[in-house]
Amino acid sequence: MDACWADERTRRRMLAVPILYFLFYMVCFLLLEEYVQPRYWIASELDAYIPFCSAFLIPYLAWFVLVPGMFWFFYRRDPEQYLHLCRMVVVGLTICLAIYAVFPNGQLLRRPIVDDDILSRLVILLRKADTPTNVCPSIHVFMTVSIALASARSRALSGQVRRQAALMVLSVLICLSTVFLKQHSVVDVACGTGLSLALDTLLRRTSMGMGTFRSVAPRKNTAMES
Repeated sequence: MDACWADERTRRRMLAVPILYFLFYMVCFLLLEEYVQPRYWIASELDAYIPFCSAFLIPYLAWFVLVPGMFWFFYRRDPEQYLHLCRMVVVGLTICLAIYAVFPNGQLLRRPIVDDDILSRLVILLRKADTPTNVCPSIHVFMTVSIALASARSRALSGQVRRQAALMVLSVLICLSTVFLKQHSVVDVACGTGLSLALDTLLRRTSMGMGTFRSVAPRKNTAMES
């Protein structure tokens, strides 16, 4: 791993992997949003006991900083975890797209927001941009749990107890924010968490998804070696 990562061209190509996949994912997701209508409505009895709380908008939006920030941190400091997260993204989000296509789902948990404070107004704007469709599994939760698992194992973060604890607390708050903002049902959270845990276990034990990354690794010049 260290020898491969020492090659600058390899590092640049590996940096492009999540960026290019993200573009692919967004195109597919927007097409699903436009042309696939929900046929299955996700809900749980527990959702009725969870109140709406606009303050959870803060950790919810923190996700948009956490994800690229941790990818960049691992890219610079811990290539092993960076590679693992790239595999998680490529495999996991592809599975989510497939689920959204064959099991088009949505939720009906949102209720009109009557408060007029700044956070409530921002949640209204969020709802306009983020429709209550393609919700299960929750991408917010899947990515958050995947990053939390990588952070817990990271050599670059070993010994930094406070930083790791802060990341874990933020990860929990982000997951909670999805249900307290009524963006997701607890079912979506459970499925997003389960997908992340299952893939994390599978990918660490197998070479599944490694073909994408072997193709960007530098090849030895066998002619010169002989």
